[in-house]
Amino acid sequence: MAYKTEHITQQIRATREARNMSQRELSARSGLTQSHISQIERGTMEPGLSSLVDVARALDLEVVLAPKKLMPAIGNILGSSTSVTGDTPTSEQRKLVGRLERWLAEVRDQFSIASEADAVKDSLALLRHLPLSPDELDRLRDATVNLNRWQNDPPTRKELSEFAHAVRQLRNAAVHRDRDDSVPNSAYALDEDDDA
Repeated sequence: MAYKTEHITQQIRATREARNMSQRELSARSGLTQSHISQIERGTMEPGLSSLVDVARALDLEVVLAPKKLMPAIGNILGSSTSVTGDTPTSEQRKLVGRLERWLAEVRDQFSIASEADAVKDSLALLRHLPLSPDELDRLRDATVNLNRWQNDPPTRKELSEFAHAVRQLRNAAVHRDRDDSVPNSAYALDEDDDA
């Protein structure tokens, strides 16, 4: 029997198998019985939302609701995330992004336009989950260089704007890397004014 969540359960199984994890191990991590996981993967049981969230989180995945119009962008992000050196961000990348997020929370009011701070926050949220190439990781390191100086000497509005632009460019480069030239460019834009 095909359920509406069939594509989700197939992705859960593929992720579990890609990580060489048994159903028994997933059971221990998620708190669900191995039998329940087996039934979900075989499609003989429609998983409840709480079971789906438990299994996803045990696989280091997250279940989210996203606006339908953003699905092409999300598809590109998910499609490009496995083409770098790994399928998860490095610990250094997570630390750098976390540091930038904490700094942004402290200086958010210094941005001349609130939407610019929100755009940086959204970009960092993507960069937290999207693995970066070595070159992109270098660019992320460069974005954090001024943070120590800015703690004692607050950045100018121009410096904040340049920082926001650099983060958006990094996000766009990571999202659109390794795209097949035979596939037409998407008709959407995450930032209308960014020519990354």
